[in-house]
Amino acid sequence: MKGMEFDCAELGPGASQSYEQTFQVRNKFVSTLVVGVEASNPGTSKAPKCHVKWTVTAKLLGRSRVLFQHENDPEYPTNGVAFDGTSPDGTKLLLDFFTAGGDYTGHRPAVYDLTTNTWQIRDVGIRVTEKLPRCDYFTMIQGVTDAGDVVLYVPKSIYVDKGCPDQGEWVLNMKTDAITRVDKADAPPQTQPSR
Repeated sequence: MKGMEFDCAELGPGASQSYEQTFQVRNKFVSTLVVGVEASNPGTSKAPKCHVKWTVTAKLLGRSRVLFQHENDPEYPTNGVAFDGTSPDGTKLLLDFFTAGGDYTGHRPAVYDLTTNTWQIRDVGIRVTEKLPRCDYFTMIQGVTDAGDVVLYVPKSIYVDKGCPDQGEWVLNMKTDAITRVDKADAPPQTQPSR
């Protein structure tokens, strides 16, 4: 995973800050992704808030084009983006717009389809771990399939010595927003790592 993170708590009331991160993709569709961030605190000193505007730009052969823009008001002060690779056929780009507070990391994967020039973003939150035994499980982004579905993974709990085994892979259907458990025999091919 390659990414960047920033802390909105460092911004005073009315303040804003810009950030930019470049990710190397190197496939026939995109050579580089640039994620620009404009973070601001529209709150007060007693009630700080965080507002974030994301702009994702692709570059290929020296030409740039904006793929999409997204705005949100995250619940937690630590925010960031990770480039989690491409689908095996290279047509889907996977970014994770995450937010964190304490030991919790909330994932909001975004998939951009280079063949249709469309994108979707979904909130994973605790939708997987709330269905599991109370073991302080956490969800990880594993990859993206050629169909544009995001593969999630819930490893063995690192907070409990026994009784909380690996919960395997889950698939987030980006079109329907449904999350289903994957049988190991049915695991879909997924993300090509970024180089």
